[in-house]
Amino acid sequence: MLEVQNIKYSYNKDYQALKGVSLKVEKGEMVALLGKNGAGKSTLFLHLNGIYEPDEGQVFIDGEELKYDKKSLLKFRQKVGIVFQNPDDQIFAPTVEEDVAFGPLNLKLPMEEVQKRV
Repeated sequence: MLEVQNIKYSYNKDYQALKGVSLKVEKGEMVALLGKNGAGKSTLFLHLNGIYEPDEGQVFIDGEELKYDKKSLLKFRQKVGIVFQNPDDQIFAPTVEEDVAFGPLNLKLPMEEVQKRV
């Protein structure tokens, strides 16, 4: 389960990108988040694995609140990853599949588990 409660986030004092966003996604659910450019979709996603820390509100993964210390972030990032929509923005590899496999491989997970997660 993935949940955000009343997330507020500003890039600066003049622009509030998220204004009290709440969302709950249960295991197995498929959700599409649609909106205009600049609506806050990417900003919200960057909160889901702790890349951004909200000014207010909480993020929960499997009922546990995300904390922003190194140990907690590592734990949560094993559960929530981000894949960029533009293939030219891939981080390490020429394909999304190879990029997604990067994290589990570095956790030294068995290849069967890596393939399952990818």
